[in-house]
Amino acid sequence: MGKLTKLSGFIDSHLHMLGLGYTKSNISLEEAKSKKEVISLLKKSQSKTIIIGKGWNQEEFIYKKFLTKADLNKVSLTIPVIAIRICGHVLVVNDAMLKLAKIDNNKGINGGSFDINTGIFKEKAMDLIYNKIPIPNKNDLKEYFIKANKIMLENGITSVASDDFSIFPISYEEIISVINELYKENLIQVKITEQVNISIDELRSFIKKGYVNKRFVKFKLGPLKIIADGSLGGKTAALREPYMDDANNLGIKLYTDIELFEKVYLADSFGMDVVIHAIGDAAINQAINAIIKSLKITKRKNHHHALIHAQLATKSQIKLMKEWNIGAIVQPIFLNTDISIVKSRIGSRYKESYLFKTMYNLDLKVGFSTDSPIEPINPFYNLYTAIHRKSIKNNKLQPLLLEEAFELKEALDCYTKNNLHYIYEDKQEESDYIIIDRPLNKNDLLNTNVLKTYIDGILVYNKIK
Repeated sequence: MGKLTKLSGFIDSHLHMLGLGYTKSNISLEEAKSKKEVISLLKKSQSKTIIIGKGWNQEEFIYKKFLTKADLNKVSLTIPVIAIRICGHVLVVNDAMLKLAKIDNNKGINGGSFDINTGIFKEKAMDLIYNKIPIPNKNDLKEYFIKANKIMLENGITSVASDDFSIFPISYEEIISVINELYKENLIQVKITEQVNISIDELRSFIKKGYVNKRFVKFKLGPLKIIADGSLGGKTAALREPYMDDANNLGIKLYTDIELFEKVYLADSFGMDVVIHAIGDAAINQAINAIIKSLKITKRKNHHHALIHAQLATKSQIKLMKEWNIGAIVQPIFLNTDISIVKSRIGSRYKESYLFKTMYNLDLKVGFSTDSPIEPINPFYNLYTAIHRKSIKNNKLQPLLLEEAFELKEALDCYTKNNLHYIYEDKQEESDYIIIDRPLNKNDLLNTNVLKTYIDGILVYNKIK
């Protein structure tokens, strides 16, 4: 095969397939280096009904200030405008959007916050805006999945664990139907394990209808997905001590302790695993405690419970995860963005952050993912940050905690063998593989490209024409 190299197909254990396709269908704000550039990009929209952009990051701006309503009013005073932060946990709207959503006061909302003076909405408060966005029809949904499938195949990803039920106010059964149709029509090939992100009332219905752990011809329904807090970049990750650069802010917990336990226990008692988004140490504490409390009742041994992200998990929390067999679905690629902010956000606490190798050494089931479209889906970027602990976009920054760096084989295992645990497979299909354009080398990862992708032995992507 010469210089070409054959590898097992990559498995991404947490992303948003529908969200990736949807994001690629809207205005990308990821390259904006100033508020002025954000405004300019949004003004290019041809939409006369609603303008939506995603991907801005105030840390890329000179003054590092959030966008506000005043900025988006410069885009349009008559057309509603929504600008979603890169993390997906904060958005900003203009006056026209506030009017459309009929929001004229700062009423409190559990698990979120908003300010009509700035137009900034965080966490659950964002639903006040999302519920006013036109709901895509079935053809739109199919287009988003097809677009995401194409991107994944180009990047050598053959299986994913994906959170798709929460992006639109659409029933989970409709999304299931759309995915089944796409497979039947052979319009998507990537193998999906759904991370079921639904409310507790929907969960009761889900259980009653017999959907727990259900397998269809081409995809399967996996664990319950719960979001316990926000993001570090958006300052909504729930911390036990305040942010260093925001002294009165502890972030946002989306659930009370009782609410989180009730949701975890309902799933756990019916043999359904839970994967909990928890970034801040307070949210991690809450998530671990909820899982332990449930397991003490259900006595389940062979569960696949896990924390997603676990960025600020302390060593004592990691030991507790090990004791109760709680896995970790992590994103080394987050270092690409977060290296530049972690010390200013949490001060000396950074010494117990992104401890992914510590987790691996303790034999936690560590799986790699990208959380795409939050970060680039390219697996070689993810491998690079795991191995070098450096930012790709600003390689002048010092590595973060080099003692947490992975060896190439270890990182590759976290992207393949370990992730089988999170897609409920015992072994990886030999017929799911990729061809890359060079030998895999830890010092040449950023230049590595996928040439061919095979699923079930069938060539589904071919860069060599």
